[in-house]
Amino acid sequence: MKPIPSGSARPGAAGPIHDGVMPLTAAQAGQQVLFLRVEGGRQLCHRLAEMGLTPGVRFEVIARGFPGPFVVSLRGTRFMLGRGVVNRIYVRPCGDAKVK
Repeated sequence: MKPIPSGSARPGAAGPIHDGVMPLTAAQAGQQVLFLRVEGGRQLCHRLAEMGLTPGVRFEVIARGFPGPFVVSLRGTRFMLGRGVVNRIYVRPCGDAKVK
């Protein structure tokens, strides 16, 4: 996996920018994704890490919540994420791979 340079152009919710990288907002319900990075400060990165959302982890999008929170499943636990957080998370689709 190639590292993604920080400061790269932020994509809109329209979809992938390159190599399948997309904001979490572009993922579909039921889709398995690989967490790549988060564009945020230390507090946000720390909060996500406490939930287990760290680079390299695979998780599933349960609900996209229009309106409402995003719901993701990681290691048998469901988390609700607000729109502001979801807009800062970048992922890559995993296809049919099983979530760790």
